[in-house]
Amino acid sequence: MTLAVHHPARRLAGFTLLELLIALAILAIVSIAVFNQGGDTARQLGGLEQQTFARWVAENEIAKLRLEQRLAGEPLRPGSNRDQVSYGDRYWQVVEEIQTTDHPWMNRVEVSVYALVDGREVGPVDTLVGFVGRY
Repeated sequence: MTLAVHHPARRLAGFTLLELLIALAILAIVSIAVFNQGGDTARQLGGLEQQTFARWVAENEIAKLRLEQRLAGEPLRPGSNRDQVSYGDRYWQVVEEIQTTDHPWMNRVEVSVYALVDGREVGPVDTLVGFVGRY
């Protein structure tokens, strides 16, 4: 003997149009937030790269002053110097301020590095203070 079993009408499986629209709205909001964060990260990375190059330029300038002073055998002359250098496929404006100290054989050197963008100075991107001795 077979029994006929009647099943009530089944609801078709799937999402309604309203559920799909809500899911798409949430996905769009999350995508915008992730995209904006990625842009911020890229800008920060570019700024860090520029600061790193500027620091290397400043360190190179102080090393150059130390080498020139050692080769000349005379203390550095107090004053200000400006120079344009190329480093890391970029141009930089370097401003050096040389000052005497209480010790006659020691000079204080402050190097400020500006980025050159379209012929104008931007910054200083970095400033480094060092001391250059006679020996």
